[in-house]
Amino acid sequence: GTIVRRHRIPLPPPHEDQFYTIDNFNINIEVILYARRYKIIDCDQFTKNFLRKMGVRLNPPADRPDDPYTKDRQKILESMKPLRPYERIDTLKQFLEHDGQVLRFFCVWDDAESMFHDPRELVLHYYLSDDTIAIKEIIPVNSGRDAVPLFLRRDKLPKYAPTGLYQPGTITSRTVLNVFGKLVGNRGRYLLDNRKTGAVHQEFYRDSDLKIGAVINVWGRKIILCDCDEFTKEYYRTKYGI
Repeated sequence: GTIVRRHRIPLPPPHEDQFYTIDNFNINIEVILYARRYKIIDCDQFTKNFLRKMGVRLNPPADRPDDPYTKDRQKILESMKPLRPYERIDTLKQFLEHDGQVLRFFCVWDDAESMFHDPRELVLHYYLSDDTIAIKEIIPVNSGRDAVPLFLRRDKLPKYAPTGLYQPGTITSRTVLNVFGKLVGNRGRYLLDNRKTGAVHQEFYRDSDLKIGAVINVWGRKIILCDCDEFTKEYYRTKYGI
């Protein structure tokens, strides 16, 4: 609130019979108001112009002293949010450019291990916004098969090595260097490596891997891409010249 209300303020002793005027003010000086010392560190542009027109030579602005409370609060906030080597992965640009754009392929899976050895018709959707794949099976009428929502739920489809599947935890989005016990406040502490030294990198199917006649491996099932819609054809003509 207001520390000193608007009125004429007397000068400090021994000149208490006089009052403060505009001649007593300047930048980077101290004034005493009722035994309390104030330091003027700066003023606005209007005040500077007014004093210059009166012939006052202005002092350079002074530095604002540090607030001990603000410094202590800043230290507490920095300790609560320690700096960790998080890596920045920008996926917003790809999402904004290709949101709602989906490549559609018509596929066939020759299920050799089934009883009747009949081919299964599938529809593969490749989402350009995040490079994920979803596959739905086309079940004929009176085929005797149970209708399932999806043959493969929407996710990135990995390319697996000939040796087989990776063990759980081998492929991770973050590389943890050290894991500490629950030391403070029953909370775990860990250290991340932004360079991912020693991490196993896994390849996923991209739009460049999909084309008519190609065979992809969907979790051990060989699926043949037979055809695609007009949007997909135009996409490959424009981007890859196919």
